[in-house]
Amino acid sequence: MSVKTIRFPVRGGFHARVKQRVHQYFVDNRMPKTGDWRLFLKTGIILTWFVRGGFHARVKQRVHQYFVDNRMPKTGDWRLFLKTGIILTWFVLFYVLYVFYATSLLMSLLTVVALAQGFILIGFNMMHDGAHHSYSRHKIINWLMGFTLDLIGGSHVRWRQKHNILHHTYTNIHECDADLHTAGLFRLSPEQPWHAWHRWQHLYAWPLYSVLTLSWALYGDVRTFVSGHIGPHPMPRQTRVEACLFVVTKLWYVGYMLVLPACFHPVLHVLIAFVVMHGLFGFTLSLVFQLAHTVEHTTFPIPEAHTGRMAHEWAVHEVETTANFAPTNAFARWYLGGLNFQIEHHLFASICHIHYPAISTIVRQTCDEFAIPYVCYPTVWAALVSHYRWLKTLGSRRMPPLTLIGGTVP
Repeated sequence: MSVKTIRFPVRGGFHARVKQRVHQYFVDNRMPKTGDWRLFLKTGIILTWFVRGGFHARVKQRVHQYFVDNRMPKTGDWRLFLKTGIILTWFVLFYVLYVFYATSLLMSLLTVVALAQGFILIGFNMMHDGAHHSYSRHKIINWLMGFTLDLIGGSHVRWRQKHNILHHTYTNIHECDADLHTAGLFRLSPEQPWHAWHRWQHLYAWPLYSVLTLSWALYGDVRTFVSGHIGPHPMPRQTRVEACLFVVTKLWYVGYMLVLPACFHPVLHVLIAFVVMHGLFGFTLSLVFQLAHTVEHTTFPIPEAHTGRMAHEWAVHEVETTANFAPTNAFARWYLGGLNFQIEHHLFASICHIHYPAISTIVRQTCDEFAIPYVCYPTVWAALVSHYRWLKTLGSRRMPPLTLIGGTVP
C-alpha cells in the first residue's frame, strides 16, 4: 500500500508575515516569548527584592533613634485615645439622632451625612492603626480596633489580606497589588489593558468611587468569604471562629443600619439614607487611597521577566510608588489619620499615624541623601488634579507602551 505525501503551498506569504509581526511585537516591547513573572506568580513563585541598597537600614535606624531620643512609644498615646473618644461619641450621637429623632427625610439625610463622617473617622483613625498593630502595644486592643471594620460593614480578615499583605508588599505592581484590580472598569496602571470606555474614565471615575464601601459591605466581602480568593490570590483558610464572626457581624450591620431604622422610618427613606451614607464613605476612602498611589509622579514597577526580581530594595520601591499630600494641613492630618503621609505609613506601618508628621522630615532627608524621589503634593487640590490627569493619560488610546522589564514606568 503506497503512502501519499501531503504537501502545502509555500508561496502564500501569510505565515512569514504573521511570524514577522508577532516577533516584532516582542522586540518592540522587550519581552521574552516564554513565561514571565506573571506565570511565576500563578505557580507560587514569590517576587524578590534587591537587598543591598542601604536606604531601608539607614532610615529605620534614624527613625528608631528619634523615638529613643524622645523617649516615646511608637504606638498611640493620649492624643490618639482622646481622638478615639471624640470619634465614638460623634458616631453614637448621630446614629441615635438618625434612628430615634429624625422626623423627615431631610433630617435623616442631614444626620446620615454626619454619621458618614463617623464611619470615615473610625476607618482612618481607629481601624487602620489597629489593623497594622500600631494603635497600642497590647495585641487585644489592636485586634479590637481592627475589628471595628466589621462593625461598620467591612471585614477585618479580608482587609488584612488585601491591604496589609497584597497592597503594602506589592504596591503598584500589576496583578499583585489588589488595590489596582477593578475588573477592567478603570485603567490605573500602564500594564493594564486598554478598553474603549477608559477614554472617559477621568469623568466617570468620580461618581463610581462612591460605590466602593457599598460593594464591599453587600457583595465583595461575601464573594471573598465564599470563594476564598481576592481576585486571583487565595485567602488563608479561615477558622470557624472567624467564619462565625463574619456571618454574625454582617447580620449585625444589616440589623442596625437597615432593620432597626426601618422600624421608625419609611423603608424607602432608610434605603436612600443608607445609599447616601455609603456614597460619602466610599468616595472619601477611594479618593484618599487613589491620591496616594495613582498620580502622575509615582511609578509602576514590574519584575524582571525570568526571575521575578525587582529592580530596587523594597523600601525604595515603596517610596517611588507612593505620594504624600497636604502635609501642612492640620485638619487633613487629623481627619485622615495621617494617611496624607502615605510614604511614612508604607515604610513604617507599625508606627502610629500621630507620629508621621514628625518622622516625615527624617524620611525626606534620607531620601534626598540616597537620591530617591520623594513625591509630595502641597495641597489636596494639587493631588486631585494629578490623579485626574493620570486617569486621562491612561485612558488615551494614543498612549505609547510603557513596559520596561526590570525597571520602573514613570
